[in-house]
Amino acid sequence: MNTGFIGIGSMGGMLLRSILRSCAIAPATTYAANRSPIQIPGIHVMASAELTACCDLIFLCVHATEIPAVLSDIASSLTAEKLLVTTSATISLQKLEDQVPCRVAKLIPSITQEIGAGITLLMYGSRMTPGDRTLLEELLNRISQPIVIPESLARPSIGLTSGGPALIAYLLQSMAEEAVRSNPELSPELARHMVYETATATLRLLLEANLSPEEIIHRVAVPGGMTALSLEVLARHVPQAWQTVFRETAQRQAKMDL
Repeated sequence: MNTGFIGIGSMGGMLLRSILRSCAIAPATTYAANRSPIQIPGIHVMASAELTACCDLIFLCVHATEIPAVLSDIASSLTAEKLLVTTSATISLQKLEDQVPCRVAKLIPSITQEIGAGITLLMYGSRMTPGDRTLLEELLNRISQPIVIPESLARPSIGLTSGGPALIAYLLQSMAEEAVRSNPELSPELARHMVYETATATLRLLLEANLSPEEIIHRVAVPGGMTALSLEVLARHVPQAWQTVFRETAQRQAKMDL
C-alpha cells in the first residue's frame, strides 16, 4: 500500500518521521508533497495531485485555512476506494465528506509521538469500513496509543492529549521559576532538575505502582503541614483556571469550525 503525506510542517513532519522510524511503512512506499524542500531520505516527493493519484492512504496535514485549496487541487484524483485522513481539528467530518467521494477520518497527533508515545485521537467518518479502522489503529499503535472518540469530545480530548504536553510543560516550568523567584539562592538549573525528576517519578507511581492521585496526596500531605497548606492554596485557584481554559477554548473552537 502506498501512503502519502500532504503538508510536512511541524505536525505533519513529526507524524511522517515517527511512522517511518517505527517501520510501520517503508520509505519506498511513502510519498510526500510540501511547499518547501523535504529532507527525508528515501521517500518520493511530488505534487499533491500526483501523490493522491498513486496513494491509497493519504494524510492531509495542512492548516485548516489551506484545506479548501488542497482539496480543489486533488479532487480529480480522489476516488471512493481511497482513505483521506485530516489532522485538522476544525473541519467537521460531515463537511469533509460533502466535498470528497472517498472515506475520511480525522487524526489528532501529539508531539509525544516524537518518542513513540502518548495518545493519538481518531474520529471516523460514516463511510469508514472495519478494515479502514483496523488499518489506522494498527498503524498508529506503532507510535502511540490510538483512542477513538466521537467528534463531540474533540475539544476537551485535544486539550488533554495534543495540547497536554504544552500545558504540563508550562506548569512544571512555572513551578520551578516561582521557586527560584521566591528563593534567589536556588539556581534555575537545580530547580528545573528537581521538578522534572519529581514529575517523572510521580508519573511512575501513578502508572507503575498503580497509586491513585488521592493516595499520593494522602501519603504526602500531612495534616497541618506545608504540603497540605500548598494544596489548600492550589485548590482555591487551579480548578477555576482549568474551568476557564476549557470554556474559552471551546468557545474559540466553535467560532473556528468550518
